[in-house]
Amino acid sequence: MDFIDIQVNGYAAVDFLGELVTPEQFRHVVAKLKAGRVRAILPTITTNDTQGMAARLANLRKLIDQDPADRKLMPAFHIEGPCISPEDGYRGAHPLEWVRPADPELFKPLVEACGGWDRLAMVTLAPEVDRDFRTTRWLVEHGVTVAMGHTNASLQQLREAEAAGVTLFTHFGNGCHHLVDRHDNVLNRALSLEKIKYSLIPDGHHLPYFLLKAWLRLIGLERCVFTTDCVSPADAPPGRYKVMHWDLEVGPSGRVQPAGKNHLAGSALTMRQGYANAIEHLGLTPAEAKYLTHDHAAKLFARFLG
Repeated sequence: MDFIDIQVNGYAAVDFLGELVTPEQFRHVVAKLKAGRVRAILPTITTNDTQGMAARLANLRKLIDQDPADRKLMPAFHIEGPCISPEDGYRGAHPLEWVRPADPELFKPLVEACGGWDRLAMVTLAPEVDRDFRTTRWLVEHGVTVAMGHTNASLQQLREAEAAGVTLFTHFGNGCHHLVDRHDNVLNRALSLEKIKYSLIPDGHHLPYFLLKAWLRLIGLERCVFTTDCVSPADAPPGRYKVMHWDLEVGPSGRVQPAGKNHLAGSALTMRQGYANAIEHLGLTPAEAKYLTHDHAAKLFARFLG
């Protein structure tokens, strides 16, 4: 059983978001991913200054391109931010100082750092910060999957984003304020959309299993894909880790949170554990779990995975 993960911010005690990954760290990540039966990932870079994001993308690309096998393992990138909601709660752990409105000019150096359009698989942004959906349409025209996430868009904005080419909602149920209107909130607005697909984190921390099970039944498995949204503690022991500006604590349960705080900051989940959770906690069959941890992602990103 192999796995595909569309959102990996770090792995095996190696942070993709902080200091530039060294060749030795990269080889360690590759070895651990292969040992975990991971077929492919989308290395994910999150909100920072443009120069910093570009440097991290270019460094990872240089490391990946040294071996064709690594290129198959990490065929393209996912950029999450910096064009997301600046609102507390919806912004999540993304630093406010680097959040900005969407603009194609902002993404041009990031596309170049990736190695061109053939190396950028996915961008997550908030529809409400993309004026007239110019950036969304521009990305879609170049073959990029555009996902909505870290958003508090209105129902009309969500519908217009879907019409402009947005096809996915990133880590649905997270990147959302704890206190929302019981009826008119971004989760219920998004659930009313008829075509959008949803990535979900099956670790029991980001979403209670009872809720994840209910959403899978409501949405339908065919429109869902599992991801870890993992940071460096994934496939590493519990303890303390530095991720970007965060000092993170990881307990025995695998919950990742800033030291002394109680909110989440990424996950320590592996796709192998996500597959096991789908069977043990969600009551899915092995075939259904395989669809969510491999088959659907393979379909969504077939042009990169071959």
